[in-house]
Amino acid sequence: MTEADEPRAVGPAEAMDEAGDVVVEMTRDAAGVMTTVDAGIVDVLGWHPEQVVGRPSTEFIHPEDQPSAIAAWFEMIAAPGETRSWQGRYRTADGAWRWVECENVNRLADSENPIVRTTMRPIAVNQVNPAEELRSRKQLLSRLSDAMPVGMLEIDSAEMVTFTNDRLHAILGNAPSATLDALFSTVSELDRPNLRKAINAVLADRGVDDVELRFDRPGAHSQLEERVCVLSMRPLTNREGLVTGAVGCISDVTEQVELRRQLERRANTDELTSCFNRSAILRVLATTLARREDAPSGIAVIFIDLCGFKIVNDAFGHAAGDRVLEIVAKRLKSAIRDGDRVGRFGGDEFLVVCPGVDGAPLALELGQRVRDALTGRVEVSTGIVELRASVGVAWSATDLDADALVAQADDAMYEAKRSGSTSVTLFASG
Repeated sequence: MTEADEPRAVGPAEAMDEAGDVVVEMTRDAAGVMTTVDAGIVDVLGWHPEQVVGRPSTEFIHPEDQPSAIAAWFEMIAAPGETRSWQGRYRTADGAWRWVECENVNRLADSENPIVRTTMRPIAVNQVNPAEELRSRKQLLSRLSDAMPVGMLEIDSAEMVTFTNDRLHAILGNAPSATLDALFSTVSELDRPNLRKAINAVLADRGVDDVELRFDRPGAHSQLEERVCVLSMRPLTNREGLVTGAVGCISDVTEQVELRRQLERRANTDELTSCFNRSAILRVLATTLARREDAPSGIAVIFIDLCGFKIVNDAFGHAAGDRVLEIVAKRLKSAIRDGDRVGRFGGDEFLVVCPGVDGAPLALELGQRVRDALTGRVEVSTGIVELRASVGVAWSATDLDADALVAQADDAMYEAKRSGSTSVTLFASG
């Protein structure tokens, strides 16, 4: 290495630009290490030349500006003989930051003295060029979005992902992706039609709010866990009003949904037997009757009254009575078909709603199946209980309301009780 090639600090001479402002003249190698610096750096940044020579420029560039500085540097060194400019913030000797513009001339192809010649001049914030201002604004929005408690995304009209924040990937449980399909790859198959409908709507210039989506996200011990989220989106348009893309946000509402489900279960479920409670089973019946057009076959209602249940409570205690009711509920659920529903109607009475029953004979057969399941001995902590039930069945293919059908089943149950507790009585209307 010759003496001219060694890193050195340049003396006190200061360079001036055309406006008479002090500028810094320096040279750097291909790695961005400062090899010579003139005294202008004292006025511009407060450093003395010997403090910066031999150090890479990135040590002094603001962390937020380093990505653009590095990109501009590599673009410049790939173009021998050409000049490139970059604007950003450099750290001053007192720890502050100052906006500067660096004009870099690529002389790396010079075999005798391969350098990048740089002229640095201070600029005011309002002199920052539009591209730099746009970059700063995007950076600000990116930082703000990462601080938000919701996931955020932006797509273009071709459904390519142009922006996401960190929170979105934490919610979805996947890495950044270029396409919308890949980004939402964890959406449940059942909810994909809803997602597609939302995307089509927003790209057709219609806002979308609170679309509920379920995600199968990796959880503890590599097991998938279902998360529930809501998606809202708004279209982006150009000056002509044409949709150019969309922005959206996703919130994880799994805990809220689970709380809602718990409250619904408490409101609809009998706590002791885990069957529907009285009001809930009547709603089930009313809904089933309202859907008769979708299932034109008849509907059966089975009314059950446990025989001698008061004696069980008196003889064995209320704890034993509760145990009997729990066993009855389990046996009922085992005896009915898929799609039938069981409710505790009150005290020792139960109601079974059976949709899709093709005729009175099948309704009677279902009632007998229930009667058989509730006949026999039941062991409780204080003894043996003989379990028996009176069963009444109502079947109809006509437009009866819920109250009328329950009343018919209740009448049939009392008829069965008068005829003998082990009989099943059918009340059938056309």
